[in-house]
Amino acid sequence: MSRVTGDAGTGVMSLLYPRLLPGETERRFRMLHEVPAGGHASMADNHSSRAVYAATGGRRVTRDELDQLRGSVLRVAHDQGFPAAPSAAQRTAFDREAAQVLREGCRMVPGEAAQRQVWAFLALVLLPDVCVWRWPADAGNRYVADRFKGTDLTRHALARLWTRAHVLRDDAADDPYHLLDVLGEADLDQIMARRSALAGSPALVRAIVRTHRDDEAGGASPASRAVASRAVASPAMASRAVASRAVLRESLTRLLRLTAFVDLDSASEPELGRLVRQVRSEARAALGG
Repeated sequence: MSRVTGDAGTGVMSLLYPRLLPGETERRFRMLHEVPAGGHASMADNHSSRAVYAATGGRRVTRDELDQLRGSVLRVAHDQGFPAAPSAAQRTAFDREAAQVLREGCRMVPGEAAQRQVWAFLALVLLPDVCVWRWPADAGNRYVADRFKGTDLTRHALARLWTRAHVLRDDAADDPYHLLDVLGEADLDQIMARRSALAGSPALVRAIVRTHRDDEAGGASPASRAVASRAVASPAMASRAVASRAVLRESLTRLLRLTAFVDLDSASEPELGRLVRQVRSEARAALGG
């Protein structure tokens, strides 16, 4: 394989993806609403005459590679019951598996992944049926534009998964994606979307997630995850699960304040780990935990 600079960490040449033009993005988003439920596979394609590529930064992805990517994501969806409507557990499992597939299979650098129209192509041309399955229309048959167009990448059906896998990838671990299993959708959203200033530092996000996992006083250790799963049967356990989430969110608020005065980008991962543990301890104390 060719090797170039600007690689995302694999040492392999970055791929450049089609960028769907804005007018075509709007047209295909309207098409989603016109196609009957269960028929969106007919929209899927591996190219569009209404897309362009960046001039530099890698090589263009081939149609065969796009077909392989579609096949990989489809297999993950089928494992979770596609095309039947997924349960909450199936949606969560799909997100975790698809995040890894996208991170490994797309072979794109963060600069390419920051291009909204790339994700518009992937959602509206390459994988419209899977994205519709994961984010179906509401009772009024309306799809949420952010999930498809790329107007907000923290909410996009596929971009948010790629970003999670990229940020949480732990190269030092046997399973580099083990941190994807620590937090649920709502808690990850607190970090990746609502506190985007923190998500800009992958090392800091990994420290936050590791600390939450290791906080046996109420974090997401295996024991505490078991507690959370039984919470519906016990008000005391439910209270503990809620307290864990409150500590996480208070910690995030305190860390966000710190970023105004401290350059966390220059800190090493061990230094970030110590800082996050200290902040989490202070947050727990402030909440009376």
